[in-house]
Amino acid sequence: MSKDDFPLIGLWGKRSLVFNFALMNIKIRYKGTYLGLFWTALEPLLLFVLLYVVFTGIRTSNKEDFAIYLLIGIILHHTFARGTQGGMMSLRENISILSSINIKRELFPVTTTVTASLLLLVEVAVFLGFMPFVEFIPEATIILLPIVLFLLFFLILGVSYFLSVINAFTRDVQPLWGIIVMALFFITPIFWYIDEASGILLDIHNINPLGQLVEIAHKVIFGEIPHIDDWLYVSAWIFGIFFVGKMVFNKLEKNILEKM
Repeated sequence: MSKDDFPLIGLWGKRSLVFNFALMNIKIRYKGTYLGLFWTALEPLLLFVLLYVVFTGIRTSNKEDFAIYLLIGIILHHTFARGTQGGMMSLRENISILSSINIKRELFPVTTTVTASLLLLVEVAVFLGFMPFVEFIPEATIILLPIVLFLLFFLILGVSYFLSVINAFTRDVQPLWGIIVMALFFITPIFWYIDEASGILLDIHNINPLGQLVEIAHKVIFGEIPHIDDWLYVSAWIFGIFFVGKMVFNKLEKNILEKM
């Protein structure tokens, strides 16, 4: 097994190419729009306003700083959705490049994950700028938030590895994944709280790495240091998904051109 078979190692020497591809993806994404990159912040903010109005209107009691709780959950889910959906399409959308030049196929799901991560940085900046408007002062534990974003990167990439090669064999994965992403929004603690959950919802949460990650983000933002077991548990899920996704990608990538 060569070093190129290990995740990301083979692309380290091409990191500038990956970054440039990611910037190009961002330019293409917002080409022809009047607001351009501003849409990166506007998309989750519009969803936030809608959900905040709805849930503050129907809940009999709202916990303090619900706006902050809701917005960070929306941002993390939005990044996961955007990153994995882009990763799923990364090979199909670049079939002309794959057919014409000898280039590592891994570059494309990695590039879409980097693209999603760059856009996430914009959204996090908006999130931090939003805090003074709701008179929220974060605790010192917020310095742990980059670890959450680091883990989210590998979760997106692991899922993207898997989805990109499966999508090369069958387009059926596209509508199915759309449904799964939508379902994840409702079973992830974005607009509901863990202490309010019970039964099957709590059982699902315990095997939902995105949900676990969002809950850790809530803790570090609101001044609680997550227990080491929480970090180890979600890390085991995420890196398990990452390495399985990469293994499936390595096994199937050689046959994708004849399947697309």
